[in-house]
Amino acid sequence: MKPERYKRVEERKFRRVAVRFGAEKAEHRAMGIQISSRGMFLSTNHPIYAAGSKLIIEIQGPNNIFTVVATVRHSKKVPPQIVQHDRPGMGVEFIDPPPELRDYLASL
Repeated sequence: MKPERYKRVEERKFRRVAVRFGAEKAEHRAMGIQISSRGMFLSTNHPIYAAGSKLIIEIQGPNNIFTVVATVRHSKKVPPQIVQHDRPGMGVEFIDPPPELRDYLASL
């Protein structure tokens, strides 16, 4: 049985923001890319959480840090030999993002 495919409702912008994330606390660093007000792709080598996992995400804004809970929609591990050709990481969807975060991401 194939997993359900997640369809994007909103186009993503190709921007970069500094992000910290983790299951219990935001302890790992990543770069948030392909950003929308509903989610982003976390470009990271590790750890890679499975689809359906809940994460705490801290997004570095210009003057503050935004914290949001997100669900991993898809994840991709990439062997070290081909990292320069393909990005490892996770696509996440925000759960009830605060209006200030949505406004910030829309302004990018």
